[in-house]
Amino acid sequence: MEPATRPGTEPRTDESLGQEREPEPGCSRPELRLLLLGRSGVGKSATGNTILGRSMFVSKFSNQMVTKVCQRESRATGEGTLVVIDTPYLFSSMSRAEDKQRNIERCLELCAPSLHVLLLVIAIGCYELEDKEVVCGIQEVFGAEARRYMIVVFTRKDDLEGDSVQDYIEGLDSLRELVENCGGRYCALNNKGSEEERVGQVRELLGMVQRLVGENGGPYIMKFRNQGGGFLDSVNGAASQKEDKPHGGGESQRQATGYEPNPGIHELKVLLVGKRGAGKSAAGNSLLGKRVFETKFSEESVTRRFVLECRIWRERRVVIIDTPDISSSKDIKAELRRHVFGGPHAFLLVTPLGSFSKKDEVVLDTLQASFGDKFVEYLIILFTRKEDLGDQDLEMFLKSRNTALCKLIKKCKDRYCVFNYRVTREEEQHQAEELLQTVVSLVQQHGDRPCTFREEEPLSLVLVGKSGPGKSATGNTILGRPDFLSQFRAQPVTKTCQSSRRLWGQQEVVVVDMPSLCLMASAEGGPSQLEEEVRRCWSCCKEGNKILVLVFQLGWFTQEDKRAVKELETIFGEEVLKYTIVLFTRKEDLEVDIADYIKNAENRTLQNIIKRCGGRICAFNNKETGQAREDQAAVLLTMANQLIERHGGHGYPQKWENISKTIKNVQDKHQPKHLLKNLKEILL
Repeated sequence: MEPATRPGTEPRTDESLGQEREPEPGCSRPELRLLLLGRSGVGKSATGNTILGRSMFVSKFSNQMVTKVCQRESRATGEGTLVVIDTPYLFSSMSRAEDKQRNIERCLELCAPSLHVLLLVIAIGCYELEDKEVVCGIQEVFGAEARRYMIVVFTRKDDLEGDSVQDYIEGLDSLRELVENCGGRYCALNNKGSEEERVGQVRELLGMVQRLVGENGGPYIMKFRNQGGGFLDSVNGAASQKEDKPHGGGESQRQATGYEPNPGIHELKVLLVGKRGAGKSAAGNSLLGKRVFETKFSEESVTRRFVLECRIWRERRVVIIDTPDISSSKDIKAELRRHVFGGPHAFLLVTPLGSFSKKDEVVLDTLQASFGDKFVEYLIILFTRKEDLGDQDLEMFLKSRNTALCKLIKKCKDRYCVFNYRVTREEEQHQAEELLQTVVSLVQQHGDRPCTFREEEPLSLVLVGKSGPGKSATGNTILGRPDFLSQFRAQPVTKTCQSSRRLWGQQEVVVVDMPSLCLMASAEGGPSQLEEEVRRCWSCCKEGNKILVLVFQLGWFTQEDKRAVKELETIFGEEVLKYTIVLFTRKEDLEVDIADYIKNAENRTLQNIIKRCGGRICAFNNKETGQAREDQAAVLLTMANQLIERHGGHGYPQKWENISKTIKNVQDKHQPKHLLKNLKEILL
């Protein structure tokens, strides 16, 4: 077997291996070029290795993206050279514009000047929103004609456990539609199968590839707009951007242009929300300029799952996500995360004029629980059924109606639009254009950043407690690095507030290490020093939600610990324990589960404190390293985010002004005692 040719060194050819048997000009062997496309984790690299018959692409199970750059590998066959181009997730809405552009340009360079087949790789049992994002991206980059050259490749064939691929496809409408749009071409691979099984699978796939090349009369020809520019101009009939006429009748009017990457082109994800029967699907069809979401009058919910469709509009890829009634879904937070990865750029609350009710408010509460209060900043209200308004003035009608609706409109800074479906096609198009422009304006105000999930808001953990139980070491465990000085000393090591940060998944975490509140209150500086340290703490965690972590040492609960809790409530208020997690250090000394340890503890004061903290406890071994240390941090961070969820998306709510007043009150009470102490020292 010949050694693999490295990416970028292969001879370039216009002809298909399946079409031409004679050597091509300028190269010794004809090529058959296959491009692997798909989201992260579906098995593109493993599929490439199966096709090539050897491990040329890095393929491993990971929760992080393994393939980060495009790679081209090849092997000799009896008829020529088989070339496979592996790609990262080219169309991810979470990728930076410049990274996406660079990867797409490199992909096109490796495919040029022609491509025989696009293999869309999808994992069995995992057809997700991101897979649909890939399909939209393919149309955007390669044009609408690309589907004539596409074959759907299902990986994890072994997961079917004897069931047929055909039955699997038929069981999901959106998947069946995708395969139909690809001419019914699909195959399934088990990339972990025996060598004999893999060889048979590849033989079947390549037979399908050569038949497709024959049907198309050759490869998919590409040319570049600029020499060395890397920009694809599909010559297969894709319409130009300015011909994007959403309500036109012909297929050509709905085709996307060839992709011309530039930093100004962005994706907009619009999430349609509303109670059952509000008209979300009809609104989505208007925005897309075509009927793709099912709409009909029914007593039952018509939309039962999340559905994604997209269009190109004014050099932006607009992704419309239709939803069922999110207020009645069982695990809506998980569903939103699954289908709206990274968060939407805009929420579109669809509600008919004159019917805003408690059901709409429950929908909004559901959004608030998942995205926090900031979701309102991304919200646009779409009133439907303008035709029912008659001659009434819209603004007067809205002001005279539901008080809750008026408050919502005010919170949204008057961002609302009205749709009338009893209008001409041109008027409907104009309505959609106006709404899309409102969406774009809103997105630009946020710098094209989506509304992130609440767990991705910054989280501040404030470590409190007496001196000596291991607050600084606990902070280092959470951070995953020794940022705080932590030593075993008789005297306090942490004498002033300090902070550091880390990224946990998509969430920024601020860890604030506080000196002992007891020592600060009784120190020479008294309450004035206390005020200064608490002010410093608050300045370290201005953004996001604050959760307090009360640190005790296992087996060593003292009067000073008890006093620390009292000082905590004095300064931050009695409600503070509702936003507090109790963390025990020296977990390595435990011989039983921490919950059993607390349950059997004889110290009633400790049990009462934990009870007032809602029973939220965890334990750290601050000597752990690597994954064991990271697992401990994950338990605490998950608990903190869950606590924020239970409080409706809020952490500790008190503002600095209120805390400052409390400290000043303490200072006033402390002053006579301080003067008496000084007087005694003088007299003695």
